[in-house]
Amino acid sequence: MLSFATEFPVETTRTSVDFLAAVREWLLGSPHTVFEASDLSEIEAKDEFSAKKSNELIETLKYQATGSDMAAIRYTKWDRGLEWVSTIVFSRGQPSWIGIRTSCESQHPAAKLPIAKKPVFVQTFLTRLGGGEDGEIKVQAIPLRLTNSDIPLAARCMSGQAGCRLPLVYVSARFQGGYLVNVDSLAEALAGMAHVVVEPNRPFSVRLMSEVNSQNVYGGAIGVYWPDGGGRRSFFLQHESESPSEMERAVVEEVRSALVNRRPLARVTWSAVQELISRRTFAALRDQGSTEVQRYVDEFDKELKSKQEELEDAEREIARLEAEVRKYQAQRPMQSGLFLQTAPEQDLYAGELLGVVGDAIADALTRVTEDSRRQHILKSIVDANPSTGEAEAMRNRLKSLLRDFRSMEAKVRSALQDMGFEISEEGKHYKIVFQGDERYTFTMPKSGSDHRGGLNLAGDISRLLL
Repeated sequence: MLSFATEFPVETTRTSVDFLAAVREWLLGSPHTVFEASDLSEIEAKDEFSAKKSNELIETLKYQATGSDMAAIRYTKWDRGLEWVSTIVFSRGQPSWIGIRTSCESQHPAAKLPIAKKPVFVQTFLTRLGGGEDGEIKVQAIPLRLTNSDIPLAARCMSGQAGCRLPLVYVSARFQGGYLVNVDSLAEALAGMAHVVVEPNRPFSVRLMSEVNSQNVYGGAIGVYWPDGGGRRSFFLQHESESPSEMERAVVEEVRSALVNRRPLARVTWSAVQELISRRTFAALRDQGSTEVQRYVDEFDKELKSKQEELEDAEREIARLEAEVRKYQAQRPMQSGLFLQTAPEQDLYAGELLGVVGDAIADALTRVTEDSRRQHILKSIVDANPSTGEAEAMRNRLKSLLRDFRSMEAKVRSALQDMGFEISEEGKHYKIVFQGDERYTFTMPKSGSDHRGGLNLAGDISRLLL
């Protein structure tokens, strides 16, 4: 069973010899191999090489010609009733690519397959050969941290217009700043599998919203965006019992599962290298005057062309269906297919939209006929979507903070900023804007007259926002 697959570009200066040297160094550097240096001394020199020792087998192919430089290895290991097969292929070009596929099969019914995960050697090849440019983003083991001027780049990434083949994992900023997960850890876990892109702050998210028709994740959520505009999958902490590490593992597993089910690039497959070597052999025989070989080659080419056309048609249909599936996945429908389109509005604090809709439904519930179908539907929705209590907590926090307001002390300023307010001075007053949205702008005096003034301000803010 295929347990892992990925492809990623590497530095264009690398050659098939560099790749095979990295293979040899990787194997000899492993504490689990029985191979020794003498067993693999000719791995870079021969076009076809194989070596078997104890429970390990390695096979390699290399093809070098004008305009073409490719190499492939197939490493098989039998261990505790399991057969592991890793195929790694290098293809030089603009850009150069590496394709990796690992499978694990049980040799008898009693053997259990281990949990699928990224092989250690993915990072080894990325380090030794260097990450290349995948469209507008470089493959690397660290996150791409956007700046406030990178709105257009973020929009292109989300719409599939950045030229990337690898999926993009977008980490949004929390309402109060920071991120739900360790972005450096996430980028390392996904190195060679996906790009991890991190937005700088919450106002960036608000500005990005209009550029991508509200398709950006926000408020701490993580979105996996697929190449060519194939939709997105969103991740967020749904329950208090969930942890950021669980969220991170879910994102990594989502990417791994998707890559396993994606058709590999034809240029980074074992069969692609084998075909070129076979053609070279046929050409050599033909040059020696063998007419039978020429006839066989001609027929082989006709059959191959027909199969290639069928494959291209199938790939186009697969791509279309994948786009449809991801489009519906991105909608995250509720039970019975119910989902809401919120147009340009986003949460300005955690659970805001759900809370507002829930309050409206709860209010409507008080005015419907007792024991009616409408009452049953509304009550089931309210019961299934309990309030997070965030709005009430913010109201209480504002009252406590502004109850005895006299001046913009450091403690008050810091607390307001933590809640999402931006503070600036305008003449005799302070201007505070909630989450960078100018529709929710308030003024505060630089000096308060009595405790009622602060409570009145808290009430005004609460009525408009909460």
